Amino acid sequence: MDEAPRPEEITNFAARLEEHFRDIHRRVIADAPIRGAALDLACVGFCAWDYKCLGVLVTPWFMNLVLAPVSSFSATQSVAFPCGAIEFRTSDLPGFGPMAMCSLFSPMEEFADQSGAIATAQAALDALFDPRLLDSTPAQEAAPAAPNARRETPAERAEKFRLAEAEQEIRDSAPREKLQLNRRFFSRTEDGKAPAP
Repeated sequence: MDEAPRPEEITNFAARLEEHFRDIHRRVIADAPIRGAALDLACVGFCAWDYKCLGVLVTPWFMNLVLAPVSSFSATQSVAFPCGAIEFRTSDLPGFGPMAMCSLFSPMEEFADQSGAIATAQAALDALFDPRLLDSTPAQEAAPAAPNARRETPAERAEKFRLAEAEQEIRDSAPREKLQLNRRFFSRTEDGKAPAP
């Protein structure tokens, strides 16, 4: 693509993508145990970026960053964002052509409701454009990892940053009731689940 997609093209792309996965949900996933029962499909925050459509696809069984169209078809692509490089997997989706997706969550069992999933999707998208995430890794973590070491995902890195922002809010003496909600939303227990309210 030589020019940025127009707003109506982005809206059309997001609507077609949502309908494509809604059809998959109806035909294949609706009764599968892997889906989040309280969740629905949504395309969140789709916008023009680097001559492409960028946004987050939320489904009852996964949440992915989506970047389309992509010009080269390789198994993976590293894409530079202000927060750092994000690795995407490329696939050829029927009716859409080559597009890149980066998994944020799968399965979606930790989301109790659609509003929480959408808020997380928007926060992940916002984090892509936050250059402060580049500097949020302590020096000891910045050292090269062992060959078999697990790498931190973009979602984990964004979550750490959101927790740091919530802690900064506490230090800035924001209203106590709001802070308790933020700390609960941004914190996770050892098993990766959000704590109970």
